[in-house]
Amino acid sequence: MICASCTRIPSEEPRVVDTAAESMWPDGSVPPVIADPNSRSIELGTEFSASSNGTVTAARFFQGSANTAPVTATLWSTDGTVLGTTPIPAGPDGWREIPFDTPIPIQADRNYVISYRASQGNHSADPDAFDGGATVGTGWLTALRGLFTYGSGIPDQSDGGTAYFVDVVFEPSGPSLRPVDGGDNYYDMFDNSLPASSDFFPLAIWFAKVTSPEEAGSDRALGLNTYVELTEDSNVRAIRDAGMFALPSRADPLMAGQFTTDEADMWAGAGEAPWTGRLPGEGPICMPEDAECGYTVMSAFRDRIPPDILAFTNYGKGVTFWDTRDAAQRFVNDFQDVVSADNYWFTDESICQANEGGVLRTNGQTDLPPSECQLAANYGVTTRHVRSLVQPRAAMPVWNFVEVGQPFSESAEAGITGPQIRAAVWSSIINGARGIIYFAHNFGGPCLSYNLFRDRCGDAIRGEVSAVNNQITSLAPVLNAPFVDGFAKTDGPVDAATKYHDGNLYILAGSTRNSGGDATITLSCGDATQVEVLDEGRTIPVVDKTFRDFFVDGNAVHLYRLDGAGCAFE
Repeated sequence: MICASCTRIPSEEPRVVDTAAESMWPDGSVPPVIADPNSRSIELGTEFSASSNGTVTAARFFQGSANTAPVTATLWSTDGTVLGTTPIPAGPDGWREIPFDTPIPIQADRNYVISYRASQGNHSADPDAFDGGATVGTGWLTALRGLFTYGSGIPDQSDGGTAYFVDVVFEPSGPSLRPVDGGDNYYDMFDNSLPASSDFFPLAIWFAKVTSPEEAGSDRALGLNTYVELTEDSNVRAIRDAGMFALPSRADPLMAGQFTTDEADMWAGAGEAPWTGRLPGEGPICMPEDAECGYTVMSAFRDRIPPDILAFTNYGKGVTFWDTRDAAQRFVNDFQDVVSADNYWFTDESICQANEGGVLRTNGQTDLPPSECQLAANYGVTTRHVRSLVQPRAAMPVWNFVEVGQPFSESAEAGITGPQIRAAVWSSIINGARGIIYFAHNFGGPCLSYNLFRDRCGDAIRGEVSAVNNQITSLAPVLNAPFVDGFAKTDGPVDAATKYHDGNLYILAGSTRNSGGDATITLSCGDATQVEVLDEGRTIPVVDKTFRDFFVDGNAVHLYRLDGAGCAFE
């Protein structure tokens, strides 16, 4: 179910691409701490990602004069698998480059760890390099965080924002196509399910009440096309007659799939204890009461859904923050066909804590400051994290939740704004979400509402939501088309993804910093002389395969279209 017909784009032009080797830190970088006084044996590393397929040909690290006994360098997948290792011979101070015997292939859209063992400590460091979730990036590579361990195996601990100046030499292989998660015909596997047509992108509302054609029609007019969970009195016939689709928890012959249950990872925990059959608020959940039985709960709900019906589950902070990776992967992979998670970065007052949002941004070491927590780019962080849990990689679609009001009754704040909603939606899509679910209940703030889209409480955001829905729907064939990894590399505070559709390339870019900033985007191939900025009435010249744009703040999103001539993609 991958886009088998899209494995190569024909081109009359020779395959000329940017394949120059690169690293995350330049040769002139000098750590502010040359020698940490700790003399214990320690494995030091950097978690990083690449936006192009390619090979790692060597490990790099900065060696201070007191670091006299580095032993080995290792490249790991994030699950702890050793991809390659090489001994470190004696050598001079400064940046060391240690080749691997054989170049090691790595893939775009995945994370890796490069590390070395300092057997007598005294390693170099920068304690502030990754503060507040900052990254270090050049070209195709992005350093995400520094890691260490005093034991054996992959380094898996973090000391706040510390970087240990461990790096790679990376040679990109050029642009290549990557199908959307699950493949473009994924929904065709199920009976009477969601459309697999290229012009359909799921834009859903959570737990709505639909009892009349008028209610379905008003939601349809906003650009919505799907309901995930419904009130007991809802009418699925009215939804289908409006040309929309429903995934309720109660079986209905007109449903497009069935919802299992919500956030069992949080209210039942990651365990296999017996389940009492009760739901939150009904009494003890597990037996004994202090046990965890989330896997038992999910098995029971999954068993109620026939195998030919699409099963959908939403998870919460267990999967994204609290559970071990193995525990979260079991939730994500064992009980449903489409999965989502809900992290409300703009409105959840506790999400900035080290043991919540800090888990994804600072490895749980420090709280996040508001400027790095209440940030649209974090919706992409959630999406990317959930996608990383899917095994095999990219085997099923991941959707993402975005709140459009105030989900928390204890909060007096009004909630999220229209520009924040738009940016959060696009951040999710840029990072691979194949559907969006809007949480439209307003449980807190000055205007309470069960459905913001249908009453005055949603007046401030309704227009922005409608606009982004219409924009997404118009671009659905693009969003359902393959990604192009290794085509556009960015320098600046942006997330970006490239798509190929109907002879054109589309670069989707969103700000990753609330202060915004300039971004430079360099293309690895092609003949484009300008890019069109969609829905903004402007173009930008491309000079030497490079163009620049400004992202005014953390809610800035720019969508670019350019001619795909002159590129051939593997």
